[in-house]
Amino acid sequence: MTRKRILAALLLSATLFSGLVAGIGAAAAEDFAIIDPVKNPAKARFMAMAQEQFNKDPDAMFNTSRIAAPNRQAVFECGMKSVLADIPEAEVARLVDMMEGRAPTDPKLAKWFQLDKTENPERHAQVTQRAKALCPQFANLMK
Repeated sequence: MTRKRILAALLLSATLFSGLVAGIGAAAAEDFAIIDPVKNPAKARFMAMAQEQFNKDPDAMFNTSRIAAPNRQAVFECGMKSVLADIPEAEVARLVDMMEGRAPTDPKLAKWFQLDKTENPERHAQVTQRAKALCPQFANLMK
């Protein structure tokens, strides 16, 4: 899995996550533990790298026309935390190393970003449930 493919998988996961949300009217719930740099340094680094990509081009991450501008950051954070929550820290560390060019690619890690309901219903359900737990104010908006 090349760095470009990792970023593409990240972008795809954000795109698929945005499909779970029909519309947003409130800020995302914070669950800092997922990206706590002391407890989960790799997840924190991965989130920072994803945030950099989001800051450069939010439309590359998901279809922002579906989400009110003031809520885009909240949707991004909720989505990324929901995706990262169930990935073991060691695997996220390998993803970060791959993205930063310090480790060879590992196609096995793509499984975490396959969120399509028809292609990977178990992971889709896992991320959806996590998003509902992290962002209960959005639960009625998720498919």
